[in-house]
Amino acid sequence: MKTFHSMLISGALALALAGCGEEEAPPPAAAASKPKAEAQKDKAAATTTAVVAAPGYVYSYNPMGRRDPFRSPIEDIVRENPQPGAQVTSCTEPLCQWDIDQLKLVAVVTGDANPMAMVEDPMGRGHIVRRNTRMGRQGGKVTQILREEVIVTETTTTADRVVYNPVKLELKQQDGRVDPAYDLMTGKNWEP
Repeated sequence: MKTFHSMLISGALALALAGCGEEEAPPPAAAASKPKAEAQKDKAAATTTAVVAAPGYVYSYNPMGRRDPFRSPIEDIVRENPQPGAQVTSCTEPLCQWDIDQLKLVAVVTGDANPMAMVEDPMGRGHIVRRNTRMGRQGGKVTQILREEVIVTETTTTADRVVYNPVKLELKQQDGRVDPAYDLMTGKNWEP
């Protein structure tokens, strides 16, 4: 153990003595014999090379699909409000081709958090409808899906207010028979 300590101390002492050698004198400063005009040219050349040596990566910002952070969101709300008497015509869904009176409610599926209904158009094609689905030429929106009906709310703006017109599509019973169904509210079979 003593030999290890003595070897460690002698090694540290040898390294300390090796670092205490003579220091070399710094090289002499360049003579100030150059005129000031040449010195200024050298400085200008050094700054231009520093500017040219910028990195090759150039960042570009693509704002597609993002909102402008410097524009007020109130402008969007004002722009979305239609003119008085105007009705929504920007509906591109297939059910917007027909009036709501021409559509027929065929089936309703409730009992889930997201109820669905099936609506048949005059051509005989069925369309699945959920809440907030647009339908009708007036730009109506499905607001409620109940057990035997679907409520579609049409919106029309007048000069001083917005008018909401709820329209009901009722499920028609076939052949006058009542479907024996289990009533979930009372827990009993439904009886006419």
